[in-house]
Amino acid sequence: MKQRNELEKIMFHPTGSDLKPYEWMMQPTRQQEWIDDKGIFLWLAFFFSEIGAGLYFVSLFYEYKTGLILGWLITLILGGVIHVLYLGNPLRAWRMIMKPNTSELSRGIWIIGIFAALGFLQMVTADSFNIVFNTIMGILCLLIISHGFATMNVIRALPAWSSTMVLPLSVISGVWIGHQIMQFMVAVSGSAALTSGMEVWAEVFFFAYFLCILLYAWGTWHSNEIGKESIKIQLSGDLSKISLIGVGGLGIVLPLIFTLIMWGGNTNGALIFLRLASIFAGDLALRYVIMKSAVYRPLI
Repeated sequence: MKQRNELEKIMFHPTGSDLKPYEWMMQPTRQQEWIDDKGIFLWLAFFFSEIGAGLYFVSLFYEYKTGLILGWLITLILGGVIHVLYLGNPLRAWRMIMKPNTSELSRGIWIIGIFAALGFLQMVTADSFNIVFNTIMGILCLLIISHGFATMNVIRALPAWSSTMVLPLSVISGVWIGHQIMQFMVAVSGSAALTSGMEVWAEVFFFAYFLCILLYAWGTWHSNEIGKESIKIQLSGDLSKISLIGVGGLGIVLPLIFTLIMWGGNTNGALIFLRLASIFAGDLALRYVIMKSAVYRPLI
């Protein structure tokens, strides 16, 4: 009954701003399910699950057990709990796990469940970083990192989400932020040599991240008129301030400045923290504008 009343308000609004029954068939229509109201939980759940998996993934290469533990906790506690808040009634939501063959969301739940079990086993095993564990957990981490955007990517009616650059962008994003979390942890622990050595990869990941953003914007703009409409909303519409200040300023310009200052491995713990805080906010803004600006193709 509540859903029916809300639908009636949309279709027959007393102010005259109602959506005519035929408009969604003939005009581009913004999606409103995945970012408004409880959809905010999905935005945050995807983000925390992916950066936690990114931290776990990077920690495998450096054999950094503290990073494994923190990445595992971020993915399951922050990402998992927030995800549950989005799913609604747990007495019904569990049914999603029964459709891994047809549902990307269901596959993601299974992957996170396997990650939780095997990750715990890896952390309590004496030889945590053997080749078998590293390979299996590395693959699971990449699947979790790409899960959020992969779930969105299958919706072909939204060109802003079905872009071929969405998945590469999500992988680079998760690994880049995970790398920065670990670099800050190492800097706090006082390991100056390792922190300096990690800066080379920080530079690589940053420029790969920036390139993926450019390719995403270029590809979506040139995909079709609906994709172009989404980019217009991001750059000159109601999301322009978030895009320019959040994505452009915090996600790209400030990290670039900090990276140039530390170029060549002359790292500083305070600058690493500021860069981490900046890209954290910038990537949240990037995910928000991508989700919020998605426009459905009209049927006619």
